[in-house]
Amino acid sequence: MKRLLPLLAAIALMVTATACFGSTSASALQPTLQFSSSPTLTPADRFDFPLDPTRFGPYVQYVTGPLNVDTRFGVQNPGLGGAGKCFVDRQLDRVAFDKLYHAGEDWFAFDTHGQVVWELAADAPVTAVAHGMISWTQPTGGDGDIVVIEHALRAGPQVWSAYWHLDHVTVVRGQVVQRGDLIGRILNRGANSHLHWEIRTWADGTELFSSDSAGGRGACNGRVPGLGYTWDDTASRAAPQAWGYLDPTQFIREHH
Repeated sequence: MKRLLPLLAAIALMVTATACFGSTSASALQPTLQFSSSPTLTPADRFDFPLDPTRFGPYVQYVTGPLNVDTRFGVQNPGLGGAGKCFVDRQLDRVAFDKLYHAGEDWFAFDTHGQVVWELAADAPVTAVAHGMISWTQPTGGDGDIVVIEHALRAGPQVWSAYWHLDHVTVVRGQVVQRGDLIGRILNRGANSHLHWEIRTWADGTELFSSDSAGGRGACNGRVPGLGYTWDDTASRAAPQAWGYLDPTQFIREHH
């Protein structure tokens, strides 16, 4: 049985983000949200991680585990398999899941040696990365809930933090939160229990991808919280940064 655990974990990781493509379709969206800043919204003085970075983090082969899996920002994850998703290339073929670029980070729980322990992240408390206002919440069935927070910055434009695969969500749309406030807990998904989280420069992903892009040719639009992945035939707009996503770990470190 012990020999089967890595295989079972790999299978679980291959379906890490199916909710990004299935459960958050336009038909499941809540009523239209007016994306306007609250004049009383306290600017974020600094940002912290949503989980303790000494106890949680991404899966990286030979760093936090042995599997050929990578759940960091901006990478292509070999563990996701070759099934086609909503991105469509110029030849009108669906792009394989493992070719897509991760627009956030998936954090799992570590043991005392910094190695991923399957299932250990389940029910872990997730906190707001900074002062802000809850701009979106959405259930996605068996893949948990999504929470999005708008953050006003002291200098520069707004940013939004997004949290996927939550359970026991404690916040509602329009609620003002402070850095470190509990917003929910990681949903128990067995070996695949993890938090997918993002930092991005937009609030509404329903028309994120232009009509001439791989996302626009496919069925990747129509989702307020977005997809969690990007890809395009043109290399300069294949990566998440081309679509308004920011490296979440880098952003936190620069604004801590």
